[in-house]
Amino acid sequence: MSLSPLQLRKLQSDPSAIRNICILAHVDHGKTSLSDCLLASNGIISQKMAGKLRYLDSRPDEQERGITMESSAISLHFRTFRRDPSSSEEPPKMVPKDFLINLVDSPGHIDFSSEVSTASRLCDGAVVLVDAVEGVCSQTVTVLRQAWMEQLKPILVINKIDRLVEELQLTPAEAFTHLKKLIEGVNVVLGGFYASNRMAADLEWRESGKTGTFEDEDDSELYFSPEKNNVIFASAIDGWGFTVAQFAAIYAAKLGMKRENLQKCLWGDFYFDPKTKSVITSKGLKGRNLKPLFVQLVLDNIWAVYHCTVIERDAEKSAKIIKALELKIAPRDLNSKDARNLLTNIFQQWVPLSVSVLHSVVDKLPDPISAQGKRMPAILKSVGYPDKEGNLENEEAVSEGMLTCSTKAPLVAYISKVVSIPESDLPKNQKVMKSIDQLREQSRLAREKIERGETDDSPAVEAAPKDEVDDLTAAYSSYDYEEDFEIGESSYVPPPPEVLIGFVRVYSGVIRTGQKAMVLGPKYNPSEPTKHVIEVEITDLYLLMGRELVTIDHAPAGGIVGIGGLDGEFLKSGTLVSDQFRGPNLAAVEGSMTTPIVRVALEPEDPTQMSHLEEGLKLLNQSDPCVQVHLQETGEHVISCAGELHLERCLKDLTERFAGIEIQASEPIVPYRESIVAHQVAPGGEPAPMRDAELGRGVVALELEEEGHVDLKMHVTPLPQAVVAFLIFNRASVASLAGVKSAEDETEDSSVNQNILSKEDFKSELTKILEEEKCAFTADQIVAFGPKRVGSNILIDNSESGLLRRFFGATSNVSFHQDAILTGFQLATQSGPLCNEPMQGVAVYLDLIDDPNDDLAGKLISPFQKAIYTAFLDWSPRLMLATYSCEIQASTEVLGKVYSVVTRRKGKIVSEEMKEGTPFFTISATIPVVEAFGFAEEIRKRTSGAAQPQLIFAGYEIFDMDPFWVPTTEEELEELGETADRENVARRYVDNVRARKGLYVEKKLVDGANRQRNLKK
Repeated sequence: MSLSPLQLRKLQSDPSAIRNICILAHVDHGKTSLSDCLLASNGIISQKMAGKLRYLDSRPDEQERGITMESSAISLHFRTFRRDPSSSEEPPKMVPKDFLINLVDSPGHIDFSSEVSTASRLCDGAVVLVDAVEGVCSQTVTVLRQAWMEQLKPILVINKIDRLVEELQLTPAEAFTHLKKLIEGVNVVLGGFYASNRMAADLEWRESGKTGTFEDEDDSELYFSPEKNNVIFASAIDGWGFTVAQFAAIYAAKLGMKRENLQKCLWGDFYFDPKTKSVITSKGLKGRNLKPLFVQLVLDNIWAVYHCTVIERDAEKSAKIIKALELKIAPRDLNSKDARNLLTNIFQQWVPLSVSVLHSVVDKLPDPISAQGKRMPAILKSVGYPDKEGNLENEEAVSEGMLTCSTKAPLVAYISKVVSIPESDLPKNQKVMKSIDQLREQSRLAREKIERGETDDSPAVEAAPKDEVDDLTAAYSSYDYEEDFEIGESSYVPPPPEVLIGFVRVYSGVIRTGQKAMVLGPKYNPSEPTKHVIEVEITDLYLLMGRELVTIDHAPAGGIVGIGGLDGEFLKSGTLVSDQFRGPNLAAVEGSMTTPIVRVALEPEDPTQMSHLEEGLKLLNQSDPCVQVHLQETGEHVISCAGELHLERCLKDLTERFAGIEIQASEPIVPYRESIVAHQVAPGGEPAPMRDAELGRGVVALELEEEGHVDLKMHVTPLPQAVVAFLIFNRASVASLAGVKSAEDETEDSSVNQNILSKEDFKSELTKILEEEKCAFTADQIVAFGPKRVGSNILIDNSESGLLRRFFGATSNVSFHQDAILTGFQLATQSGPLCNEPMQGVAVYLDLIDDPNDDLAGKLISPFQKAIYTAFLDWSPRLMLATYSCEIQASTEVLGKVYSVVTRRKGKIVSEEMKEGTPFFTISATIPVVEAFGFAEEIRKRTSGAAQPQLIFAGYEIFDMDPFWVPTTEEELEELGETADRENVARRYVDNVRARKGLYVEKKLVDGANRQRNLKK
């Protein structure tokens, strides 16, 4: 049912009638098909096209690939009947109630996880889909975690139940057991989140020193359970879905039971005793083989429809079912050769999916008022609002308005993301379609005009005198035209103009067109009120309708709308606030869990079009929440993307939409780390020779001023893996303690602890690990971390008297050379000696500085950096490869092909598990990022599309091969020869990076100098 502007305005002004929901799921679990069914209920698309049209996938590449790449929003109208609260009649009087449901569809592919994050930030509830066959997958866990973090109340939709009938051919009883285990699997994930939060709350309570008993939070409403009506069983492709409550309403009268009582026992181990006409538990079976109520009353009927329509094609049984259900099926559909069409017609009239989902959304998911009252305190606390040092009265007014979703409070709205759309798609630029009545009126007026004999004979423009025309014609004919001289810029065809539209959730106040407001950027700090703030004028307001925009004049608190007027300096996300009140910086709350790891350098094919590339990159950076754009010191423009598919989409958008030029992209720039390990000694062999046997492994003594006098002595050792893991995990804490504003690094593992530890807690935990690993230094000796003061390498003051200022404040005689030593350390750890990549897991000990007259001041930076390099290479250097963790679901037939592709890509199989009740295996593996380009495509080709890998960045792993290894022992020389016929893969990686960076590479230019090369003419 379409809404008139008046109805829409009325619904928008009533927050209790609004539901803001997002659809979350693993890739290809049916999110967009479910959206199609909901759109069909509003008449936006045809019922027959639901599940096939993929209406919300508006991009051509989304339609081609069959996956969603961008989140999109649409508003739906739903009318249901509710009890009249003013009526005291029995049974209570039912009155119609209208609801406005703002639906946000999100991608399921791991490359677009940032889109899931932006979608969830706008909403109050989530519809979580799980494939009935595949069950809980990697992205299912990710989206459930996102919903948990954002405090979204979820409902569960078990989709693709048709696969249990047609593909796995399970009986109803087997399907019931399978569904119970699936729901248990989802609840296990939620239970893990609850347990983690409970442990953290318990620890916080103990540390606070409170007395009494720690009270657990109630988790009774946390889990999915069909009898609570928060689980929907569905098949979106066939257009049907139901809850236990729907079938309880159908059978309550037939069984002579109250609907509420039947609903409680329709799911679980409850049985109907035909002798006593009562419901019994498993204890009352007494050896009888009775079917569970859910199987007998629900699944048997669903299976019967499938068998008589698409499996056995029994027209007589189909007619009986249609008659029993009192459905109205046209004879042409009943006799149609398209069995799936008949099946869909039966189900859409009997248990339509849209009704089940929208009823559950309205009944189970919160409206903006109750949702904000629950969610806002935690969000405001995380951003430090209200600030006790600010204007407390104003800030409390803003906070109260957000908690109550008040339209009278100051404006606070969160801009979750910005999308770029062609200017021609704006409503004001589209041709207005006239109604039938308007066309009839226009025809009537034209006929009347003709009947009156009125004609429009007056010329539109006064004609020029004839003699002037003759003179102009002669002049043009005598003119000698020159050929156009084309240069690169003249052939440039600008792309259609694009405008930026922000996806906005209004938390308090009202947004109006023409209104002026302030946008607080993610880095806004109330202590510096003039920085990271821009003033905008709201030029347009839109209701988001998928591919279309509907113009509105205002948007009250509680709604999700699109706003225009953000062109300019605005970037990605922000908080829209009233100028005089300001407000909390909601964009400071981290939401995205995607790590952009794939980097490529871009340049235009025509160098004169560089300005168009820069403008296109600016638009891309604003419209994509995950992509990062960098300008290197070399002048290269580099973009960082989440994965190969994300990169492909960004390049397509740049070429076709944002820049409108042909672009050359470099080979992907893969990040590495450089580390060291102890030399591996073969049984009976000798250890590798040291650079200086007298000093020891990794020790360097520098003679800077005069020969024979040691001015500086230092040594390097590998750090234990546990220490490295602790520093990486607590990177945010290190940044806070070191006074670094941001610890963001696009090439760090995404599993970083965002909870910042205090100085005392961090020191105590680090001390405990150092003692367990029996390290040769203590936390008090630590001077700095690197690179960028937050890395996993440590500078240690190992001198007897203490030369440098310590990280944890254990002050000593501060050396005059403090800054030079620190700078040399940071430079060395930022660019290692192998290929100028950052170091990881290296401990640098400063043993001695002998400079009584401070003559070495300013001369130590480069020598200390080179000394670290020399000591580093005295150990056995290793490259650390960026790796993906990969999860693949594959059937038995293609398992071998998956293994061969993973092995050939130098991957490692971590685990293999068969999903119970299905023919599918879940394979977990790790793949080096450098070998992963084209991996997903190769897997799909080799398995004919039966396996779909999901790649998630998982940090760095040591590649256990020495880049400088050459055969030396007799066995190695005998097997490989002096030239080492087997390729040193680590050396190849090092040489590739060095060549890309323009560093020296040992490479033979001439293989056979004693022979002349013959060139064909």
